[in-house]
Amino acid sequence: LSELGSESAKIKAMGIMDKLSTDKTVKVLNILEKNIQDGSKLSTLFNHNNDTEDEERLWRDLIMERVTKSADACLTAINIMTSPNMPKAVYIEDVIERVIQYTKFHLQNTLYPQYDPVYRVDPHGGGVLSSKAKRAKCSTHKQRVIVMLYNKVCDIVSSLSELLEIQLLTDTTILQISSMGITPFFVENVSELQLCAIKLVTAVSHF
Repeated sequence: LSELGSESAKIKAMGIMDKLSTDKTVKVLNILEKNIQDGSKLSTLFNHNNDTEDEERLWRDLIMERVTKSADACLTAINIMTSPNMPKAVYIEDVIERVIQYTKFHLQNTLYPQYDPVYRVDPHGGGVLSSKAKRAKCSTHKQRVIVMLYNKVCDIVSSLSELLEIQLLTDTTILQISSMGITPFFVENVSELQLCAIKLVTAVSHF
């Protein structure tokens, strides 16, 4: 899927995606939807009390692998849809909704807690720190896999703004995209995502 993501980006840049058979392209999109669904609701945050450190790391690696695979599926699907001169048949509502569902979930539950400690839930309960105190305690070190996922999600958000300029979407979908585009401005340490969100919000405002 990672290879498919990068190859689809190349084919899109070359402007030859529309030369592929529409039937095959639609089949690929339906398969991609199943792969997006696989990681769209997986939580990557763990309670440290339940397992040993090794067990937790293995679980986390396995889940992050599935979440990353789903991100690659999202990127491939959105690369197909935002390629020039694509037939109407490729704008499958279920696939678009699944991409948005995946992106919203992992922004809220995976990336925001990693980049801004105000979004973290304390598994041990206890007092709530002020946002300034939480941010002061935050370590800037990020796992490579989280940075990779963050970059992929930035690409998805950016590509969604392209999709808005090509295809008319339902009001419900537009509302989902709007909330996804506005939230990053309330999160610290996500400047690249905020730039992509500006593009998204601008595209929404044209509707």
